[in-house]
Amino acid sequence: MKRRAGILLMLAVAAATPAAQAAGPGCIPLRVGYMDQNRPPYWLGEGEKVPDPPGAAVDLISDAVKGAGFGCTPVWVRLPIARLKVALTNGDIDLAPLAELSFYPAEIALPRDKAGNIDLERALHNKVLVLVRTRDKLPASTNPMQYFRGKMLGIPQGNSYVARLREAGLTLDDGGRDLDRNIEKLKLGRVDGVVVAAVAPAHLKETLARYKGEIEQLPQPLLNVRVWLAFNDNFYRAHPKQSEALWTWLDKNRGRLGYVMQRYRKD
Repeated sequence: MKRRAGILLMLAVAAATPAAQAAGPGCIPLRVGYMDQNRPPYWLGEGEKVPDPPGAAVDLISDAVKGAGFGCTPVWVRLPIARLKVALTNGDIDLAPLAELSFYPAEIALPRDKAGNIDLERALHNKVLVLVRTRDKLPASTNPMQYFRGKMLGIPQGNSYVARLREAGLTLDDGGRDLDRNIEKLKLGRVDGVVVAAVAPAHLKETLARYKGEIEQLPQPLLNVRVWLAFNDNFYRAHPKQSEALWTWLDKNRGRLGYVMQRYRKD
C-alpha cells in the first residue's frame, strides 16, 4: 500500500506541472512512465526529476505522441524499473516501454497483427552488447555468449533479459544500479564484462569516450531484443485510434531516433 501511495503522490505532483495544466480542447492527457535511472544516451538523470535534455528515448516518445494525435505534451512519470509494469497494469500510468516477457498481463495492451498475435514489427529493436577492458585485447571475432560462460558479467539492475541470459548459462552480477557503477566494477576487475543495451552500437560513442580508451565494445551482440511502447488496456480501449497511430508512427519512423540523437552528440 505504501508503494502504491508513493506512485499516486508522484502522479499528483506531475498533474500540477505546466504541461498537465495546459491540456485543452482536443487534448488526450497521457501519463508516460519510464525508468528513474541514468542510462545515456536514451534516459538521462536520476530520480523523479526529468532533466533538460531528458534523453533520446524520451524525445522519441514525445515525437511519437505528437505524431499520433494525442494533442498535448505527455506527463512524464519516472519510476524504478521494477515498478513500471505494476504501475501500467494498475492504470497508474498510461504508457511505458516494455521489453519482451514470457507473459503479459491482460491489463496491458500491445500492438497486434491481423492474426491477433503480438506485432513484432511495431517494436523498437535493441542490441544487447558487452563492454570489456581494452587491455584484455579480446579479438573482434569474440562470440560473447560463448566467451563469457564461466566468467562474471555486470549488468544494471532491473533488466528484463537477466533471466534469459542466466538460462543461457551466463553468470551475472546485477547489483550495480547503472552503467557507470558497472564499468567501475569492470575497471577494478570485479567483473569481466558489462552488459549494455543500445539501438545502434554507435550510440555508445559518447559513453565510451569518457573512459579515454580504457573500455571498448565487442562487435558481436550478446542478444537482439525488442521493446514495445505498451498501453494500459483501459486507456487503449478508450483511445484505440491514437494508440494504434502511435505504434504505426514508430514503425514508419524507424530512422527518427538517428535524427533525435543529434541533440546528444558532441562532435
